[in-house]
Amino acid sequence: MINFIERIKSYSKRKDTDDMAMRAWKSANEDVYANFCKRMDAVAKGDMSVLMDMFQMMRDCTPPEALMMYNWLSDFVNGKDVPDIANRQWAGQYTETIARCITNKRLWIGINVKTGTIELLVSPKSGLLMVHSETPIEIWYRLPQELKSGLTGQLDMFMRNSKGCYLLSKLERKMVYQFLAYISQIVFLSHAVFIGGFMVNLYDRVMEKKEDLAYCMYYFVVFDHGLSRMTKLLNRLLNSDEVDHGNMLLVKSCVTMIVNGSVGMGTETKADWENTVERCNPEIWKEVMFALRKIKGKRGNKKIIQSLDDILVGDKECIKHGIRLFLEENTEDISLAYLLKSLVKASRTKASIRYMTFHRAIEQFSQRHYGHDIPQKRYGEIKELALNSPQRGNSYTKAKLIIDRWTDYFINNG
Repeated sequence: MINFIERIKSYSKRKDTDDMAMRAWKSANEDVYANFCKRMDAVAKGDMSVLMDMFQMMRDCTPPEALMMYNWLSDFVNGKDVPDIANRQWAGQYTETIARCITNKRLWIGINVKTGTIELLVSPKSGLLMVHSETPIEIWYRLPQELKSGLTGQLDMFMRNSKGCYLLSKLERKMVYQFLAYISQIVFLSHAVFIGGFMVNLYDRVMEKKEDLAYCMYYFVVFDHGLSRMTKLLNRLLNSDEVDHGNMLLVKSCVTMIVNGSVGMGTETKADWENTVERCNPEIWKEVMFALRKIKGKRGNKKIIQSLDDILVGDKECIKHGIRLFLEENTEDISLAYLLKSLVKASRTKASIRYMTFHRAIEQFSQRHYGHDIPQKRYGEIKELALNSPQRGNSYTKAKLIIDRWTDYFINNG
């Protein structure tokens, strides 16, 4: 079974760097992000413009083969005259691969989400997003019974007349179900092979083109509890009088996916969600609590990712200039412990800051990797010491000289 969030996490070797880059962007674009948040809040009042902008950006990231497929499905569902899908390259260059996977149940499609490449394999391969022709059926069996009942009920409505009698024979209904199962296989496998191209395009917008909307969405979800805030919007929707049974099932399904995704990515904890739903609609509360019971662990401390702009106090540009000078002069990893001690003594950052939070911020700022074990241990040793006791060794004497010098510098330049 697919766990897409886990796959994305495994591909993100530079996730910490990307996260800190996002924080640095936000620090430099406070007004842009504040406007985005206002537009998100306006959704509750019926202003859907920001959601439409998001949809358009996602559409622009979608590979052209996927758009062709979705357009065909849209025309089919709306009863328009559509060409026979069997005679079309519905998934572009991947059509033959998908067709072979459907006809040969033993074959798997492996998708490299990082590069977008597709492989046809005889067995699952580590490091790839793996799907096969039975995946839609597996998904169906794992759906909550309430959701399955709702979906089958909606389908049955189309096959009954106004008096509740079936318009089709039992054999004809069975043929409809088989056809829909076949279509679901095509749609699911096609969608899976498109994920790689979609992620490549989205990454290009975020990290290369640096589009404001993409940065806002990333920061909103990863750092600003965006998914729990979206759940509160869904809660308002659920409290309106316009939600029927079908919409209720959709809202509850969205909530379950949001909870699972946010805890899986580490953007929310179980405690966060418990606090979020405390005043929500009982249906939302039950859905969230049920989802949380199925999630193991995830109550530990979240890794804190901040940029230098987030942790410095004072004239940040002036302080960062001094940090550059320090790093040019002191190239050993252990020197970072002395740098943090100097900044704390000069009141240019809070004394409560964790060493690894500072370490990650320095790596992002300098675009250089530093070993963390030695400086972290050293900072723990000198954090509470005055370093002026005469019996201490040469290493402490050297540390004191560096710290005293740069403490004075940051006091006078920040």
